[in-house]
Amino acid sequence: MHGCTGVMIVMIQAHFARRCNRMSIAVSPPQYPSAPSLVEYPHPALRRVAEPITVFDDQLRQFCARMFVVMENEKGVGLAAPQVGVSKRLFITDHLRKKDTPERDPRIWINPRIEAAEGTQVYEEGCLSFPGIYAKVTRPNRFDIIAQDEWGVERRQSLDVTAGDFLGIVVQHELDHLDGRVFVDHLTPVQLTLIRRKLSDLEKAYKKSTGQVGAVLRR
Repeated sequence: MHGCTGVMIVMIQAHFARRCNRMSIAVSPPQYPSAPSLVEYPHPALRRVAEPITVFDDQLRQFCARMFVVMENEKGVGLAAPQVGVSKRLFITDHLRKKDTPERDPRIWINPRIEAAEGTQVYEEGCLSFPGIYAKVTRPNRFDIIAQDEWGVERRQSLDVTAGDFLGIVVQHELDHLDGRVFVDHLTPVQLTLIRRKLSDLEKAYKKSTGQVGAVLRR
């Protein structure tokens, strides 16, 4: 009887040890790259649906700061985490960089979502991950965007592209990245025909540098 009790105690201890290990793994903070760099089409990260962010810590805030460095170096107005190979629901913007002024408006958008979208607006877009490719894209022109900042505080903002809110174009473009979509997904067959050669050049360059085909556009 005593021997059986000892075996049971050992089994129970092992069970709780396994549970503790699983729990410690579950709550461990995500690891972010110390030197993020831009990925280009057809990198597979651009097609993954990003995961929500649940831990708001110094690692996250430092990663956001490093993303701003990448965006600045690439002369962009927006950058999503998947564009640096990180599948997390996060993007950054500085829409005032489009203007030829020293003004800046850096913002961090975490776990964003759009509500109350209406109307349509056509705007020519480009993307850092699709260098040299530009096309007109149709998107909603009025909507609310709800997102958390780097401290986890949630905020709502109403945007109207028709009224001059260029930020409205930027956040919709970047939010697409978090859902595994890219701006060329919005193009018509005729528009795709016009950029097919440039897409092919990017695909060849990716295969040459990685030996992989990547996530090529199947349209």
